[in-house]
Amino acid sequence: MFECLLAAVATRMSIAIIPLIVLGIYVFLFALVIICLIRIARFFSTAGKEQKLIRMELGKVAEEVHLLRRKLEGEKEDNSPPTVG
Repeated sequence: MFECLLAAVATRMSIAIIPLIVLGIYVFLFALVIICLIRIARFFSTAGKEQKLIRMELGKVAEEVHLLRRKLEGEKEDNSPPTVG
């Protein structure tokens, strides 16, 4: 008798819990989509600024490399052995 009551209560609870679980999954997926959209919007809003900063840094590095090459070529010319002519 007691087991029948427990079985009846368990089936009714599982029937009530399933829609709550499904609703929770939908809410989780909806929140995930909203978070992804916010992150994408932030990325596209700052992408231009980031590209400009990267170009500036790359230009600075290229200028430094150019100056180092000039310096090394100048040292190489100074250390070259004298030619007999």
